[in-house]
Amino acid sequence: MPTENFDTETHLLLRVSQGDPIAFRRLFDAFSNQVYTLCIKVTKEPEQAKDLTQEIFARLWTRRERLASVHNFRAFLHTVAMNLLRNHLQKKVLDPSNEEYLLQYFGDSDAGPDELMEIKELQQVLRDAVNRLPPQLNRSFLLSRMGGMSHAEIARQMELSPLTVKSHITRALHFIRSYLEQHHTMGLLLLYLGCAARFF
Repeated sequence: MPTENFDTETHLLLRVSQGDPIAFRRLFDAFSNQVYTLCIKVTKEPEQAKDLTQEIFARLWTRRERLASVHNFRAFLHTVAMNLLRNHLQKKVLDPSNEEYLLQYFGDSDAGPDELMEIKELQQVLRDAVNRLPPQLNRSFLLSRMGGMSHAEIARQMELSPLTVKSHITRALHFIRSYLEQHHTMGLLLLYLGCAARFF
């Protein structure tokens, strides 16, 4: 395979934007370790970090046409990575095992008394958000996220259609995310993301 000469980062990005796989491989080799370092700081799980790193670069490839107009690739990559990691962390918060995950996640860091108090407050706000859901949404959400039941199982128990159950859970998740944002509890999670991102 012939050796390609990429004079500048701009030239490299241009070649990637035109679909050059060799240029993309060069880009991956140059930046993947940095992205993986960020991912492992956020997830603390090597396999998850590896998967997220691959996903971040897959997104770059699928949207490669935009790279031709990028003037600060580090900043651009930082934005792409942070958006994906933010979504990953938000999903973890709303996972059925969110309390166990949060305790483990923050327990692995050197959290002081103030941070531990913030974690407890975050968990309380999560509980408050779920408790504020309308009865049907609350029950559907708890059966799904805490009870581990499928949409079909919930539908049979609540005498609803699976489509209605799916709608209930979607609306419940939307409400909980909005509630977290209104109460600024997402700021705690993003603070940890921000600290982890300082290598860029």
